[in-house]
Amino acid sequence: MTLPRAPIDPAAKLECVSYAPFRGAQNPLNPALHIDAAQIAEDLAQLAKITNCVRTYSVDNGVDQVPELAGKVGLKVIQGIWLGSNRVKNRQQIESAVGLAKAHPDVISSVVVGNEVLLRGEMTASDLAALIRSVKAQVPQTPVTYADVWEYWLRNREVYDAVDFVTIHILPYWEDFPIRARYAAAHVDQIRKRMAAAF
Repeated sequence: MTLPRAPIDPAAKLECVSYAPFRGAQNPLNPALHIDAAQIAEDLAQLAKITNCVRTYSVDNGVDQVPELAGKVGLKVIQGIWLGSNRVKNRQQIESAVGLAKAHPDVISSVVVGNEVLLRGEMTASDLAALIRSVKAQVPQTPVTYADVWEYWLRNREVYDAVDFVTIHILPYWEDFPIRARYAAAHVDQIRKRMAAAF
């Protein structure tokens, strides 16, 4: 479907976009899959034309190559750490991401400790806050956050006390009561203002 052009300056870049390098049959659920650096470099070269930054969600499957390759094309990275119910895997993710943040301090602008782990019910808020504080202690020069749907921030305010800034997901279509497309922008604006007031 042909879409109307976005009402922004064609020369302007997006602040940041989410990035995962998987193509075709490549699947992040396959632990043996390792994405080749050349594929990631190709993606990042294309993304550098439209954005200043990429956000990753983990360090698995070769995604740990992103900070080095992003730096080569002038992109910043919001480095993600995938958390779940497996403590050993969580520790591996944290160790790897902390190492990347230390190795690439001019590229990694912030670290996201967990993505929607509260929404999925795979961790308690107190355990999450402890992990966030642990990461902050290891990378004191890098801002640290957690990312989740806006309602989970309101329900788990102790997480707010652990982060440097709040990263909220506002997804109109996926709300408990989905928001129609014509009201989506207004909904995002309303929730963002509500969250700004709350935090």
